[in-house]
Amino acid sequence: MSWLDIEYDLDVWLEIPPKWTIGAVEPWEDDDKRAPQDWASETAELWWDESDEDAGQGEIELLTSTLLACLERYPKMFPGFEILLYLPTPSSIPLPVFVTHFPSEGEKDYELRRVTLAEGEGAIEKPIVEDFTADSLGNGLRVLRYSINDENNTVISSLRYAWRNEEHGQDVVIITGSPAPAHVLTALDAIDELAHSVNLRHNDYVPTVSDGD
Repeated sequence: MSWLDIEYDLDVWLEIPPKWTIGAVEPWEDDDKRAPQDWASETAELWWDESDEDAGQGEIELLTSTLLACLERYPKMFPGFEILLYLPTPSSIPLPVFVTHFPSEGEKDYELRRVTLAEGEGAIEKPIVEDFTADSLGNGLRVLRYSINDENNTVISSLRYAWRNEEHGQDVVIITGSPAPAHVLTALDAIDELAHSVNLRHNDYVPTVSDGD
C-alpha cells in the first residue's frame, strides 16, 4: 500500500482536513475534533495574523465564510481526493487543487493522456500538452485546456498533471480549474512547485532527518 506525502509551502497553501476529503469515502481517524465552523474561523484568523496585510472590517468573517463554502463544495467535486487551497494572501480567492493516486492500469501513455484530457474532447482549442518531470514522481504530463461550461456558457480553464510510478504501481493525478483563466495562469508556477513536492510513500516509510531539509 502507498500514501501521498505532499510537502507544500505553508505560506501559500492550506489543506482541507483529510477527515472531510479522504474520510468522506474511506475510514479515517485522527485527533482533529473540530467542526467545520471551528476549522474555518481558526484558519481565517491564523491566515490574517500571519499576513503582512491588516484585516479590514469583516474580512476575517469573509474568509471564514469563504473557507466554509470551499469545504462544502470541493470534496463533492472529486470525492476522496486530497484538497489544497492556493491562498497567497488572505484576501485572495482560493484556488482548489485536487490530488489523488490509484492503482495503475492499462498502457502508460494512453492512460496519462486520458486522465489529463489531453486529446481535447470538449475543448474549445487544442490543449497545451507538455512533458512534466517531477522531482519524485518522474516523467509525466501537464495539460492546460479550455472548455465551455454548458450551464452558464463560461470558459473554464483547467490544468491537469499525471504520472505513473512503477515502484508503487500507482498513477498520481493533480487537477485544478477555474472559470477565471487568469486565476490558473497566475498560480501556475506555484502549482508546478507543488507538483515537485508530491511523493508516494510505502506504508512502512519512516521519515529521516534529511527528508525535512
